[in-house]
Amino acid sequence: MLSKKPAARMVSAVILTGSLLGAGASLPTEPVEAASTMDSASGIAKEHALTTLHEIYNKAFSGEMPYTAMGLKINENTQKEVYETFGSPPEPGNTDEIFDYYHAEMGHPGFAFAYNADKTISQIRYFGTNVERDHNLGSITPKVLGNQLGSADEIRHISSTNEINYIYKTGNYELQFIVGEDQTVDHINLLEAK
Repeated sequence: MLSKKPAARMVSAVILTGSLLGAGASLPTEPVEAASTMDSASGIAKEHALTTLHEIYNKAFSGEMPYTAMGLKINENTQKEVYETFGSPPEPGNTDEIFDYYHAEMGHPGFAFAYNADKTISQIRYFGTNVERDHNLGSITPKVLGNQLGSADEIRHISSTNEINYIYKTGNYELQFIVGEDQTVDHINLLEAK
């Protein structure tokens, strides 16, 4: 659907063109059709992003994430069970990096897992998708978070990365929406509430 401003400009252009070129003059419709297609694609992307946001938020109350990570719960499931679900991590954690990383691939979002000393999951990190990112985290902004989930329970500035962490309590857990300098969510952390 076109907004009122482009529609008003189009009507003005038709009136002006008709008066300058004579009655029956017409304008090509390609730009209008292209704008309509772009508006439609943008609307679909935002709808997908909102669906993703609500799926993640709702699953957080049970200590898990949706999609491929469904059924893997904070403080319950083990690293071995993560490996059974995802396979060996392409980027395993080591002494410098505590997370096992699984990159986003065609149609599958990226995840990372950190573990407690007993090898149960302590944190699940969701990176979203790389292709058509606007259908996922790329359309989620602080304003969208506020409109959809209400005010964050806590907001922290991460000075080392210049990111902002919007924290939402979800029962025994918390979701941390890490917002980058582009004002969109870079990734989401799920961990036990502090």
